[in-house]
Amino acid sequence: MLFVIKLVLVPLLIAAITAAGERLGPRIAGALTGLPVVAGPIALFIALEQGPAFAARAAVATLAGEVAHSTSTCVRASTTL
Repeated sequence: MLFVIKLVLVPLLIAAITAAGERLGPRIAGALTGLPVVAGPIALFIALEQGPAFAARAAVATLAGEVAHSTSTCVRASTTL
């Protein structure tokens, strides 16, 4: 059952954000897209399968990855504008 939830949860969240964006406009869609739609459920499943200690370490590593991603995105945006 957990496997099925893993397969369905993230695509449903992305579809919901897409539908909300179409109804509420690009500003709201952009704000919703900034939420951890993929990383959040993954962290939940890691916690359920590997335990809270491993999930805590994985969450710290995820945040470090998000900082690196945000930095590279900002640098790229500033060089293309």
